[in-house]
Amino acid sequence: MTGQQFFRPTGKSVWRGKDLAQSKDWTVSLSALALDEIERDLRRAQARGVTLDTMKRDDFPLTALQDELKAIFAEVKEGRGFALVKGLSTERYSEDELALIYWGIGSHFGVGMPQSFLGDRLGHIRDVSDEEPDPLRRRGYHSGGAQTTHADSCDILSMLSLRQAKSGGASRLVSIHAVHNMMLDTCPELLAVMYRGFFTRMPDSDAEAAGRNPLSGERRPSFVARDGELACFHGGPYIQRAIEAGDIVLNPEEAAALAVFTAYSNHPDLCLDMLLKPGDMQFVKNRTVFHGRAHFDDYPEKDRRRHLLRLWLSVPSWPNLDPRKDSEVEKLNWEKFAKKQAVAAE
Repeated sequence: MTGQQFFRPTGKSVWRGKDLAQSKDWTVSLSALALDEIERDLRRAQARGVTLDTMKRDDFPLTALQDELKAIFAEVKEGRGFALVKGLSTERYSEDELALIYWGIGSHFGVGMPQSFLGDRLGHIRDVSDEEPDPLRRRGYHSGGAQTTHADSCDILSMLSLRQAKSGGASRLVSIHAVHNMMLDTCPELLAVMYRGFFTRMPDSDAEAAGRNPLSGERRPSFVARDGELACFHGGPYIQRAIEAGDIVLNPEEAAALAVFTAYSNHPDLCLDMLLKPGDMQFVKNRTVFHGRAHFDDYPEKDRRRHLLRLWLSVPSWPNLDPRKDSEVEKLNWEKFAKKQAVAAE
């Protein structure tokens, strides 16, 4: 017996990738009417001089898409926790125009958030490890190769594919509710360790900009159950940073819990792989669905490498379950830091 009170989720949020791979009902194809509406809103926004920094939801109303957008949001919030939206042309628009379109669509799901000390509200997922060689300062989305499934610091994670890798690089999703229930059934004593949490270490560059120590001051629970909802905020890469920096040493039970969680959350039966083609948009409930990617081989030329845009969206109407109480303050400090650096560079 562990003494830990567990919450077992049920319903559509508990799924296995090998089952979902048999159908494509998690895919939404934009209609010709929807694409025309996107085109009109883009040109209207451009004519008014709207930029990523100034754009608000009303600048990109997408009036004809409201039923589709509501259905996508409902599936993300209360269904499987993700949706794949197809049909946007990357050949018709420039990268700047695609960024405006993407930000405009994202504004109907939540509020864009800074993603690093650079203050970037629109992240560029691309391997630039040749330009940023220090792994303690480099963000994971600027690295190449495979990534185990993990969570980001937002309510909804979204990605828009601009270019594919030379080969490989499929996006990988997993239901953390399914992972949780497997641990509950097979090793509840190790699941209790996940509820207790771990110390984590953020990239040094982010910590400097946020004005804080890179090592968390307290354990951060991987699972949080409250008011009939189970959310997962497991910071696997940040735990690994703390281990590699010599900040923490895991005891045998903690090491076993991490090993089982990592094995289950990357198990081929549980994971759903999808190769995002240019123009594909993925929307993911970051609290209940983790994301990662399969290994890929890329081009040496930077302008040919695998490239995706990323949005971190906050949904103000959702209850705040994040145990990282300083998370929002960190992001505000990142934004202030980036603005200060921009002024200094002028």
